[in-house]
Amino acid sequence: MEFIQKKTMDRAVEYFLPKASEMEISLTWDRFEGQLPECGFCETGLSCRDCLQGPCISHPFRDSNKAGICGKERETLATQSLLRLVLKGTMVYLDRLSEFAKEMESRQWRPKNKPRTDQMLKTIQSFFYDGGMVKKELPKNWIRPWEEAKIFPEGMVRDLFRASQKLEGGFAENEETLLWIFKSSLLALISERLYGELKRSAMGITTPTWIEVNLGVLDTQKPNLLLYGYLSPLLKQKVAQEAQKESIQVLCVGTYPLIPSFSFPTVTNYGSQEIPLMTGAVDLIVASDQGVNPSIMEIAKAYEVPIFSVDDLKRSKDLGHLAKEIIGEVKKSHEFRKRFPRDIPPIKESAVIGFSKDKILWKKILKALDQGQIRGVAFLFGSGNVKFSQDHEITTFAKEFLRNDILCLSKGESSIALAKYGFLNPKSREEFCGKGVLEFLKGVGEEVPSVIDVDEVEFIDFILEKPKEEKKAFPMVACFPEANRSSEVVEAIAMVALGINTYFWPALPITGSQKAMEALTTFCQKKLGSSFYIPMEKKMEARSKATMVLKALTGQEGYGISGKPWR
Repeated sequence: MEFIQKKTMDRAVEYFLPKASEMEISLTWDRFEGQLPECGFCETGLSCRDCLQGPCISHPFRDSNKAGICGKERETLATQSLLRLVLKGTMVYLDRLSEFAKEMESRQWRPKNKPRTDQMLKTIQSFFYDGGMVKKELPKNWIRPWEEAKIFPEGMVRDLFRASQKLEGGFAENEETLLWIFKSSLLALISERLYGELKRSAMGITTPTWIEVNLGVLDTQKPNLLLYGYLSPLLKQKVAQEAQKESIQVLCVGTYPLIPSFSFPTVTNYGSQEIPLMTGAVDLIVASDQGVNPSIMEIAKAYEVPIFSVDDLKRSKDLGHLAKEIIGEVKKSHEFRKRFPRDIPPIKESAVIGFSKDKILWKKILKALDQGQIRGVAFLFGSGNVKFSQDHEITTFAKEFLRNDILCLSKGESSIALAKYGFLNPKSREEFCGKGVLEFLKGVGEEVPSVIDVDEVEFIDFILEKPKEEKKAFPMVACFPEANRSSEVVEAIAMVALGINTYFWPALPITGSQKAMEALTTFCQKKLGSSFYIPMEKKMEARSKATMVLKALTGQEGYGISGKPWR
């Protein structure tokens, strides 16, 4: 690799970096360095590719091309760049909900609670068109402020169509575009909640479960089947059932490792998803489109690992048949690959995941805050970004928050990143936690870790159940220390809509326009009573970032973009 820098904090991943260099295997870090320097226009949101007359830019140092060919000014380009990213991210959640609902309607699964499942399917259909039945599924104290701010969704079809047309032209001002940005993000949030309700009614609830994380979970002898990216919970269930019959180990990368009746060891997280192939222990990859790098295909060829794409239009829609086909492919591949050596670093960590809202009650949190046992609540998000040393930012945030008695909760990929370093192992609480947060966690339960992973179907419900009138009574923040995908941008904006001050790295493509940033800040503060901080300083050290957030969280100082208030 040409650049000498710390690529990752993960010793298991680091073990393979010299090997990749020797074999001339291009990894995500190599490709990032090959892209440098990055385009400043794209990075700050001052470029546009919405028609065939362009691409256009708004040049900060020239008078001749301040506006696009159609007349879009810098402010319009910046806000529309953010809208474009949000629409893409919203589609991620809508696609998951749509596919899951379609599978349930096909009667391939006997629901645990059929009346509730049928009701949820009707509500989801309504949500797709007019949104009428959705209000019954949401707390009234949240609907009212969203309606007053003009951002409550009116149905997927109408809102997505209208929002996308803002990119076609017209005279929409910054605030109008921001309305559509937040409205689209709430579509995603509501989709996630409906998905969770449908999953709970159809498949039952999960309980906190021990799993193992990192490359050491790969088996040295048995067939290893890896699930990559988002996959339907029904398909995962059926694959797990078939694999159990054949003594095949099912593991995951970038997909939630817990479903009722089954849990899956997690091999690694998003940023190092190419590395498991280099162990020689992977016999088959089952992958979706969401969250899976195309580079996997090339490395899989080098190691002669077949890839089974579930999003191929030619695939059978019968999930039972699909699961049997997958298991047949694993057995065939394992037999062929017996001649390949397996190089598995003996590095793994235990973790407890999947806490429900019933286990982590707001009542307990409010009491602990009132008594001074904990000083605040932090939600940690993000799947990892190659612009930072893998896992360094999020683990630094967790360390600084915990030792300062901030209760930390996480979900999804951020939980897996933290699990690799022991943050989700209850046995490591003494190592990470300050006295107050340690006492609180012990009071909740002996098997509650330093950072609490909230089950994917419970997370939105957990936040929605927070007493809204208590919002200003205690400090709470959402942090995205190393965000990556458009779905995380949507998640961050939804947190702001929920009244939670949110910090986001790296900078979003709106920072090229000071007016657009000021409009975003004013909108968040006046309409939603919260702030969206997008620090632009690229060389700010992780501990300094965490300290900055910590000071603001505990009321010592207020910070805006680049550590300064918006102006």
